[in-house]
Amino acid sequence: MNNQYSDSSSSSLNRKCLWCSQTNIDRGKLINCGHIICNTCILNDKICHSTCPFCWYKHAEQFIRDNKICSVCCSAINSNDHPSLCPNHHNRCSQCFSQGCILCQFRKFNSANRNLLNDLSSKEQRTLYTCRTWVMKFEEIQKSKINNIAMIQSNEKPDVIELSESDFDPEQQSLIGVKPSKVKKPNNSKPEESGDCMICLEPLGSHYRKLHVCGHSFHKVCIDQWFQSNGIQSCPSCGYVYGISQGPQPPNGHMTTKHIPVRLPGFENERYENPGLPTIEITYSFQPGLQGPLNPSPGKPYSGTTRKAYLPNIKEGRDILDLLKKAFRDQHIFTIGRSTTTGQENVITWNDIHHKTSISGGPDRFGYPDPTYLNRVRQELADKGYK
Repeated sequence: MNNQYSDSSSSSLNRKCLWCSQTNIDRGKLINCGHIICNTCILNDKICHSTCPFCWYKHAEQFIRDNKICSVCCSAINSNDHPSLCPNHHNRCSQCFSQGCILCQFRKFNSANRNLLNDLSSKEQRTLYTCRTWVMKFEEIQKSKINNIAMIQSNEKPDVIELSESDFDPEQQSLIGVKPSKVKKPNNSKPEESGDCMICLEPLGSHYRKLHVCGHSFHKVCIDQWFQSNGIQSCPSCGYVYGISQGPQPPNGHMTTKHIPVRLPGFENERYENPGLPTIEITYSFQPGLQGPLNPSPGKPYSGTTRKAYLPNIKEGRDILDLLKKAFRDQHIFTIGRSTTTGQENVITWNDIHHKTSISGGPDRFGYPDPTYLNRVRQELADKGYK
């Protein structure tokens, strides 16, 4: 049962919402947890017991800490790894960057009431569903502990299953990791053949698709759109990775590279293997064509384009170039939509993997110097499954 909600008394009218810090009359108190949360921040969720975003944040934080899960890529942190902390002290594995911390991204949601999934970007959807999964697992563990304590106090032997490392595929980059704490769970689970679709939160009915490995079920339309929009074909419920889907980029594009004798601002003092050619110039070119089924207006024409981008010719730059080539091959670098600069519709635009299209000018002009750019673009590639 979800947390009960009641209007705040007049004595609490001057108190701030714990989540968004806004002070207005549209606020209330979550009875079960005692946190003051405004109406717009209360989570309308049918899956988790809690509807308080602050409780979601703290419960998810405790779950990944207890189970040694990376807050960025959601995989388990190996015992021989040397984990680091993001600015808010969430664990991350050595291969990930703190800018991608899912809990930190969730904390930035000023309005956590997310009923209209169309208003969310694919990155925001992943953040929300990942936190929800962590909260679900946390609540399952807490409920199992309470049930077992009650059984022990009544001198009954609890019917339990020991969850151990062998119950999880070590190759899965699951949202719940691969090294869960050993917990006792009642052996009364049922196959997810009915109930609600975790993506849209509506009843499954008869039009659902059951994923063949993990067994979780979703509306066919919902899971197809999820796979197409996220790059990584992962189960929204448990995070099992099925592969990388084909993206919305037009298939008639070409990607070429060459080295040029210009040093990028911020990289003037690097030791280059070839000092005469210190910069990689990437050229993307597309001919005009017709939009496909993954584009907003299938069958309608789109105009061609040529784009250039630049990377430093150092190891980090070359590694990122290799990842960009893989993403281009899978059609995830570009999409078709509305240009943010010209306002024109049905044009080829970037698809959430930012490029430096100018040599100089700094971040405001999409150029260098930009000290954190290489870390950011690597994380954007990792979010789509390229590491």
